[in-house]
Amino acid sequence: MKKIFIIVFAFLALTKPVLANVTESLELNGFKVASENVQFLAKVKITKVEAFQEDDNSEKHVYYADVLSTYKGKPIKSLNYDMYVEAGEDVIFNSEPVYIALCVDESGNFYWPGTGSEFKSSLAIESWLAEHKKEVATISDSIGWCK
Repeated sequence: MKKIFIIVFAFLALTKPVLANVTESLELNGFKVASENVQFLAKVKITKVEAFQEDDNSEKHVYYADVLSTYKGKPIKSLNYDMYVEAGEDVIFNSEPVYIALCVDESGNFYWPGTGSEFKSSLAIESWLAEHKKEVATISDSIGWCK
């Protein structure tokens, strides 16, 4: 029994870093795809969220954030963006900085393009951005998610 416990413990200890690397790699790949498909990319700290009932039974969540770093788009200090969700969907945010990928409408308002547009801060994303900051700022978004 003791040997089985040791084997299981060793297996879990060895596979945890591998699973963490896979998760981080998937997150980085998603971030790269998002950076190619939006008009605005930044690291932000969400400060407030307001929810409004829409006429079509959906809800509009308006997120307010302080911008910590802008990687693509016009550099700004704060922003708000709209997210349309199903009625009753919970408003979820925490105080940890996140990376967001947003679209900009013809009036200059930010909006959420959909799932896969928010990324937790990670060493993989930070390292990739440090190496590719100039490239990210100039990536065309003409065929992206912001139609």
